[in-house]
Amino acid sequence: MNYTIERDENHLLVGPAKFTVVSGAVEVIAAKLGAGKSLTVPVGKRVPILGLEKSQLEIEAGPDAVTKMEAGSIPAEWDKLAEEIAAEHKAGLLYTVMVLGEVNTGKTFFSTYLANRLIGKLGRTAILDCDTGQSDIGPCGSFGMLVMKEPCVFLTEEPPTHLYMLGAHSPNLHLVPALTGLAAMMKKARQEADALIIDTTGWVQGDGGRALKKAKLDIVEPEKVVLMQRGTELEHLVKHLPPERIVRLPVSKKASSTSQMERKHLRELVNVKYFKDARVFEIPFRQVITDRCFFMSGTKMELEGTFWAEKLSGWEGTFVVTSGPLMVEMTKKWPKDLGMVRNFISGEEKGLMIALLDANQDVLAIGRLETIDFLNNAFRIRAPFKGDTGRIRCIQMGSLKITEKGEEAGFLEPGSL
Repeated sequence: MNYTIERDENHLLVGPAKFTVVSGAVEVIAAKLGAGKSLTVPVGKRVPILGLEKSQLEIEAGPDAVTKMEAGSIPAEWDKLAEEIAAEHKAGLLYTVMVLGEVNTGKTFFSTYLANRLIGKLGRTAILDCDTGQSDIGPCGSFGMLVMKEPCVFLTEEPPTHLYMLGAHSPNLHLVPALTGLAAMMKKARQEADALIIDTTGWVQGDGGRALKKAKLDIVEPEKVVLMQRGTELEHLVKHLPPERIVRLPVSKKASSTSQMERKHLRELVNVKYFKDARVFEIPFRQVITDRCFFMSGTKMELEGTFWAEKLSGWEGTFVVTSGPLMVEMTKKWPKDLGMVRNFISGEEKGLMIALLDANQDVLAIGRLETIDFLNNAFRIRAPFKGDTGRIRCIQMGSLKITEKGEEAGFLEPGSL
């Protein structure tokens, strides 16, 4: 349908929808779209459209998908914060902003808007997406960082500049990797950006949520901590900070509430897009080391009835791979000094999310473990990696399982492999 937006008018478009600017110019989340530009809004997303001048749009959506708003949806405090950051920024130093809030408080929308505003004021602006359960940068289960040189509307449409695999939707059982990944991304941001906005998970209560957020604040030492809250639900996280570093923003009444099914659908859309051009290839055992697993971390040994066996370090015992559960008859001929036997059943690794690392331990790509071929001593991997596979020097194991397309397919308990 043809749709007209007058100058300074605000309209709201609810996905799924697509629009093309036929004439004029509009602004969406602080990104300017001129004539000829198009934008697709996925299901579960909504965007405000501001007319920079009288504009004609061609909209593909349901009859009630777009509505005129009496007032703009962007609070004046957001633009004021961008001005403050620009005034406080010191050349050559990274200015960091950490955004805290529960689920469905608009953290990603705000982070995108602020980043788009800062690009014009500071230059290179990075967004670090630490919300592994609802990733917008890179596949779910990973931290994605995007170093932006120009504004964008949906972070999901941009290829990540850097990735770090957590390997699960939640950091609950992966607290150490979550903090390690944050530190690693901070190091890269200092080298490549003028400002960094850190979008965090909605896990802000309970022992784990409190401990994780406090640790992140201690590691980053952000110049500004933005609390997106409906009341005072985040105040316990910032009691140790000086008032001038805290920015309190109310949650917009227009912030969309996304159901669990919609969140799952959005997660899978991101993953399917990431794995769209994946290919299958093999990496021999001898080429790589492994990380976050027992497999290939000990001393190889031969044990009757196993596909693989190795003596682990110290008191860790012995790791064995078999075709099924261990039977007493199978172990009768084994040595008596094996200690605790950790048994992994071949095939359980199928679909496991993995990270492919280079010699510097930087992520080359996130992939899917197709199988561990013990006959040929090789990993069979599916990943959207187009470079020389000889660069792969480490395979890092996750916990989340995914299908060939990137859809969710279960979970492998940490420490199993």
